[in-house]
Amino acid sequence: MRLRVGYSALFLTAVLAAAQFSAFAQAPPQTVDISDPQAGGTVMVFAGDTVQVRLHTTPGTGYSWKVTQVNRAILALQSAPVFVPPPPGIPGAEGHTVFNFLAAAAGSSTLQLAYTGPAQKGAAPARTFSVGVTVRPASERPLPQP
Repeated sequence: MRLRVGYSALFLTAVLAAAQFSAFAQAPPQTVDISDPQAGGTVMVFAGDTVQVRLHTTPGTGYSWKVTQVNRAILALQSAPVFVPPPPGIPGAEGHTVFNFLAAAAGSSTLQLAYTGPAQKGAAPARTFSVGVTVRPASERPLPQP
């Protein structure tokens, strides 16, 4: 009888520990890539994810991408944008400017960028990029399937 009670207590402890562990288990943050095809659309990410925006840039023209609208409480710029050059040996090829944002909090934000030249103060940008970003709480992220 005592042996049966001991095994029952051990089994119950194991079940409770597994339930508690699974309650805190979450999939790791992801990097979500956004580029020209998503312009005008909406993307959904989870808090903790990195939103990586990659936009075409022509080097040597003086034009550059700048963030013109974002809710920084929801999408926080992680570092200065990085220029990724085009492959060597292709004259006039476009490179990319890459922005990395942390999905810092649940909510929605419009992310808007403008491609402007050095002498365009007050003038309309040569190109714009806009995408809606919805950030859901990290606790709502689906668990990875084994």
